[in-house]
Amino acid sequence: MTIQNLSLFLADKFSNRNIRQKLKLLNDFYGRDALEREEIIFNKLAFTLKNAYEYSPYYYDLAEKYNLRDIFLNFKIDNLKDIPPLDKNILKSNKKFFLKPDTTDNLNYCFTNGSTGGRVSIAYNQEAIDWSSAVTIYCRNQYGHKLSNKEVHLATDTRNKSLKSLTKQFMKEFANNRSNIFIKDFNENSVDEYLNFLYKQKPHLLHGMPSQIEGLSNSDNKEFYIPIIETSGEILRSSQRKNIERFFSTKVVDRYGLAESGIVAYQMPNNDYLSVIDFHAFVEIDTNGEILVTNLNNTVMPLIRYRTGDFCENKGKVDGVQQIHIKGGREHCIALYKDEKINTATIEDLIFQDSEVKDLQFQVNRNKEITSIIIEIDNSSIYPDIQHKVNLFTKTDIGKLITLGKKNDFKLSGSQLKQLRVAIVD
Repeated sequence: MTIQNLSLFLADKFSNRNIRQKLKLLNDFYGRDALEREEIIFNKLAFTLKNAYEYSPYYYDLAEKYNLRDIFLNFKIDNLKDIPPLDKNILKSNKKFFLKPDTTDNLNYCFTNGSTGGRVSIAYNQEAIDWSSAVTIYCRNQYGHKLSNKEVHLATDTRNKSLKSLTKQFMKEFANNRSNIFIKDFNENSVDEYLNFLYKQKPHLLHGMPSQIEGLSNSDNKEFYIPIIETSGEILRSSQRKNIERFFSTKVVDRYGLAESGIVAYQMPNNDYLSVIDFHAFVEIDTNGEILVTNLNNTVMPLIRYRTGDFCENKGKVDGVQQIHIKGGREHCIALYKDEKINTATIEDLIFQDSEVKDLQFQVNRNKEITSIIIEIDNSSIYPDIQHKVNLFTKTDIGKLITLGKKNDFKLSGSQLKQLRVAIVD
């Protein structure tokens, strides 16, 4: 038994999980020919629709209202497009109706910020969580990364500081052989601290947002080698890829996913584009390039034809696997406030910890100086608390740039002229 299989066996046994078997199914699936895989995906789609109709009040009502029962119960691939797509606004206003009403599973909630719109939580039972973990392990295995190899993850420290929560987090990191670098800012002293940590850890894989990893590579420190750099969470620009690969002396591996679905597509070895993980997520590309995702491994809260707000270009198929090139979506930057270098993604994570924040936008000028942070909330009484929390975290008075606003105060930006998280204003 390999070290990875032994690790998975022990983790499954003592944590009552089933990742090892799911990883085996993934390897078996992608070892089959394209026609066999296509039939399996069709069957998974058919099951997903039938399960949604029978157990999700939202989809039952949708099918009855639009006379779609036959599509849900007698699925034909050509009829999938007849199901009205879902977006974040529908999900937020009807969230409880997507869940199985009689579920007895212990549910975990994954919060998403996404490309546009506010924060929303997605319910996962243990089965769905294990599928998400198995997909991550499978993808990384393609580059030789095993659980026995060290991983470092860039993150924002929004942890619950209770002993129970911290213990759970420690066990999770121990099982995954992972350490975190909690990003505060990208000032010179902080970047030196992050890089010194990486030197000591000697990770086999570094995972984080492109804007954050590029922030490390802009340092004057001596370049050094990390075998795998994995980016996710926002669009990866070619200039970012170039800077990161130069500094870390390795090829960047990009992935695309979201809290609503887990990993959707992954850049496989020798491929320039991202391969859709079609055993886990079924992807459609709208006429304007928007990505629509149907989850295939979350039976407790199925999402069918979910509009992600992200955009891609269809690059055909390689060995029967759809290839996509991400063209637009969530994007953050290292912005300036006075003499401080602040990552907008970190501040976003911090502000969205208040569940009453419905939406936010950073407005920055051409020099990447933050001019305004607009938040939309119904309860304005928490506004001073948010300002104080951001000031405390950044050790600045940037909270004074936070203003209350409505939808029409948010600027349109980007190639799609959408309300993006970071908008360039003149």
